[in-house]
Amino acid sequence: MKQRLAEVLHPFYQGKYYPLLVSLLVFVGHSTGWDILFFEIMVATFVVGCLIEKDLRFALPTVFGVIFLVTPEHSPNVPSYSDYYLQPLPLTFLIIGFGAILCGGVIFAIRNRRNTNPVPLKGSFLGLAILSAALCLNGALSPAYTVQNLLFALSFPIILVGLYWLFARYVHFDRAAFDYFMYCLVLAGMQIVCQLLLAYATTVQFVDGDIVKESVVLGWAVWTSLGGMQAFLMPACFYFAATHPRGYLFYAMGLLQFLGVLLSQSRGAMLFGAITLVLCMALVCFFGKNKRINRIISVSIIAVGLCGVLVLWNKLLPMLQNVFANGLGDNGRFDLWRLGISQFFKHPIFGAGFYDSGIVQDWLIEVYPYFYHNTLVQMLGSCGVVGIAAYLYHRVSTVRLTFRKPNLYKSTLALCIFTLMAFCLLDVIFFITYPLLFYTLMILFMEKSRDIES
Repeated sequence: MKQRLAEVLHPFYQGKYYPLLVSLLVFVGHSTGWDILFFEIMVATFVVGCLIEKDLRFALPTVFGVIFLVTPEHSPNVPSYSDYYLQPLPLTFLIIGFGAILCGGVIFAIRNRRNTNPVPLKGSFLGLAILSAALCLNGALSPAYTVQNLLFALSFPIILVGLYWLFARYVHFDRAAFDYFMYCLVLAGMQIVCQLLLAYATTVQFVDGDIVKESVVLGWAVWTSLGGMQAFLMPACFYFAATHPRGYLFYAMGLLQFLGVLLSQSRGAMLFGAITLVLCMALVCFFGKNKRINRIISVSIIAVGLCGVLVLWNKLLPMLQNVFANGLGDNGRFDLWRLGISQFFKHPIFGAGFYDSGIVQDWLIEVYPYFYHNTLVQMLGSCGVVGIAAYLYHRVSTVRLTFRKPNLYKSTLALCIFTLMAFCLLDVIFFITYPLLFYTLMILFMEKSRDIES
């Protein structure tokens, strides 16, 4: 019976329908506010997969999707600062759910203990391990050191090292696995777009026709982080635009994600999202199976865009003047950067730590420490010379990975990572848990895709 069930469900879990199911569960759970209920349903499907599957790729939709369940009314951060997830009943169900995920993972590992891959302790994995160690040492010699520094930093080795090792060991890296991963990235990006469009239809506020940026929130993210996530995930659509028989549909999805970037109201996401969009359009025009149709689409988009600018110039000009007059301020970032550098000079070896940033805020935050809105400054101020050296070593290993035996697959994921790194010169999401889930697995699949055909 079990063998028969596995034969029936295997194509479902390893194909396109299981990721679609998880995405649907996440969207409905988020949009209805029944996040705990749909989390438990998603966990149940995951546990079934653990009992029958031999390849861990089926876990990708759950890993990527679970954070998107958080609703605005239940968010422990902006806008609600709710303690909903700490209430007895929701907390009990969360413990049961994550406990079931852990038990399912253990059962999967035991079932497949003789069917694993070696994980060489070098290359990207070594860079991630060194970076994780440096992050855990944040503020080590500071008199203001607190155990919070270590507790927060432990999330980095769990994700950067643990998640990498787990999937490197239990995923069979055939062509289907690479496409499955990229497909999950596309679904994650579209999940954000759908949630954002629903928010615009229901909760986003307008004053005198202008969008109230502070109302563009999804519970799991505010305007800046949800815009950065969309820009970060957008290149995945263009991989399929270049390779899929119906690539034009994925090209349209990529453009839809860029629309989501614009709707996010994040200036940094708009800037780097626009740069990434141009690079993606260039990539699909010169690489992949669909070069001809992609050139036609790209030229058409450029032509329509230029015509639109010419026709609407009188309306666009006041908007541009308003942006240049009011929209290009640093929004306090220069002061944050100076403060981070000042903390570095006070504590040059291991930094001041994440919880001795010196930042004074008049708004409540309960999940993460305050950040300097720049990855390099953050590594200097919080982790000192040790931290910035580890980060640069990791970054060099990532660049080497990108240009060693390049192919379309690696180049697409490299564009994702480039967008994240560029965006994080102005923002903080490199130090937030859920983007690192994507980032770590992108590096893993880049590492394993050396021999994939361009």
